[in-house]
Formats: sequence, C-alpha cells, structure tokens
Amino acid sequence: MIDTEPPKPAPTGHRWKRVVVPMVGFMLSLGAMAWVVSAALSQDNRDQLDHLRDASPTQLIAMMALAALSVGLNGVIFWITLRPIQKIRITDVISTNAIATLLAYLPFKLSVIVRVAIHNRRDGVPVLTIGAWFAAVAAFMLITLGPIALTSIWLKDITILWWAVSMGSVAFCTVVCSWIARLFAGEKGTQRLAALRVPKRLLESESGTKIRSGFEMVGNLRSAIIANSIRVLDVLAFAGRFMIAATVLQLPINPADAFLLGGIYFIVGVLSPFGQVGVREAGTIAFASLVGITATAVGQEASSSPIALMVLFVTAVEGMVNLVCAGFGVAWLRVDRLLRTRPPGAYDTEE
Repeated sequence: MIDTEPPKPAPTGHRWKRVVVPMVGFMLSLGAMAWVVSAALSQDNRDQLDHLRDASPTQLIAMMALAALSVGLNGVIFWITLRPIQKIRITDVISTNAIATLLAYLPFKLSVIVRVAIHNRRDGVPVLTIGAWFAAVAAFMLITLGPIALTSIWLKDITILWWAVSMGSVAFCTVVCSWIARLFAGEKGTQRLAALRVPKRLLESESGTKIRSGFEMVGNLRSAIIANSIRVLDVLAFAGRFMIAATVLQLPINPADAFLLGGIYFIVGVLSPFGQVGVREAGTIAFASLVGITATAVGQEASSSPIALMVLFVTAVEGMVNLVCAGFGVAWLRVDRLLRTRPPGAYDTEE
C-alpha cells in the first residue's frame, strides 16, 4: 500500500533560533564595539589620541606586517596539521585562511562555513575529516596558549625564567598530548577505543575512520611540534602588535602584559559564536581589568580607556590588512571554481 499522505513540514522552531540567536548576539556585539569606540575616544584619552596622530610610517608598517604574518602563520598551522592525512597546496590553505579570517568578523560562523566549502568542494577533503582537522587545530592552540597564559599570569614579567617555564610547558604538553593521541590512532587505537566500549560498528565505519583521523593528526609528533612552534610565533606577532600600539600611544605595557592581551584577543575572537567585532575587543578589555592591566600612565587615575584605545588601534590596523589579504585569497583561489565540485586530490601537490 502506497502512502499518499503529503509529508509533514519540518518544524521551523529551531530554524528561527539558528537565525535569531546569532543576529541578537551580533547586535549585542555591535553594541559592545560602540562602547569600546566611545571609551577609546573619550576625553581621558586626549593625550593618547595626539600620540596616535604622530605614529611613524615604520610603526604602522610593522603593525601591518605582523597582522599579515598572523594570517600566513595560521594558514601554515592548518596546512601542517592536515598533512599527515592529506596533502593540499600550502598556498591554497593560506588563501582560504585569509578569506575565513576576514569573514570571522561576521556572525553565523561564516568563516567556518567557507572553510568547509572550499576544502570540501575544491580540495576534496571529506566533511568529517574537516571536523577532525579543526578539532586538531583547536587542540594544538590549547596546548600552546594555555601554558603561555598561565605562565604570564604567574610571573608577571618576561624573564629567562618566563621563557624556560612557558616554552618548557608547551614542549611537555605537546609531547604528552601527541603521545596520548597516538594511542588511539590506527588499528591499535581502534582496539583501545573498543575496549572503552565505543561501538565497534562506529569505529569500523567509514565515518568513524574519518572522525578518528584527528588522532592521527595530533599523534604525529613532527606535525605537532611544527604547528605549536608556529603558534608561539603567532603569539609573538600578536604581542608585538600590542607592544607597538602601546609604544605609539606611550602607554606603560610590559612584554608579559602584551603576551596576555595578544593571547586573549586571539582566543576570544576564535571562541566568539557571534563574530569577532566588539566581542573580542570588550573581552580583552574585561580581561585586562580582571588581571590588573590598566596601561595608565604615571600620574593618571586608573582607567580602562587607554586599553580600549590600544585595542581599537590594533583592530583598525588588522581590519585593513585582513581585507587586503582576503582579496589576494579570493584572486588566488578563483571564486568561480568554488561553484564546481572537484574530485578529491584535484589540487594536491607536493609542496
């Protein structure tokens, strides 16, 4: 007997939530950005605004170069993380990262959607493998930024001890986490997961294999060491931008504080579900207040305004650089090609 009853329409409640919640969050983010701009341009920062006008071309070029370097370094991190599983041209991954970095300012996680679309349709990376890939990149980020942030909070200043503790902790966490991931990679890893009562049907399925590829990525010690070393360079680039901004504004920010601010600025931007605009800046200012970083010049009352101006300065320079980098990324990847499905490995090269 054929069922002739028309199918029932899918419930739309969740669809509305998927649209309304990000939009409300984005509007709140814009409100936070308005507050940051208002604080940055307040009367309390009159002297700093005068210093901003006196910024030298060398300082501005250095900030732009460090912002562009961050885009490239993050692209290399994505590339080296996936390499044990699938080889893609490094220039393609960096270009994709440039586009996604610009889209990260917007809600709906458009940057993630675009990354998935490009790497799946253009590079032939399975969607589940992409999910494992992103998880591996996030794991490397946590392994690196966690020890650096904790060391900076503890020691307050960058000394030989700071370098020894932070870099030693990063190296230790990298080796240990890579070793743990390797335990669950491959055939022996499947057996260990089965012993933990993970359904065997899931483990042996094609989907399960793709999901478990994340263990192979993190478990590749060479890739883990390179990715985390590059992440340290990326943190240095973020810290350098804050140090230059503080120098231009003549604010008393030490290198350890710059490390903390740069790291939080990056982490909040990555974790924000509503886009980076406003959330990242307000989050960085709130963190600075929480740990006692005021950037207040001698003789002035403690205020968050100098931090707000410094963060806004960093954001403005970064925004211009990201726009240019995304333009190069679009030109390199040829947007028209993204509309056509490519077979897996169509663009793979040994680079």
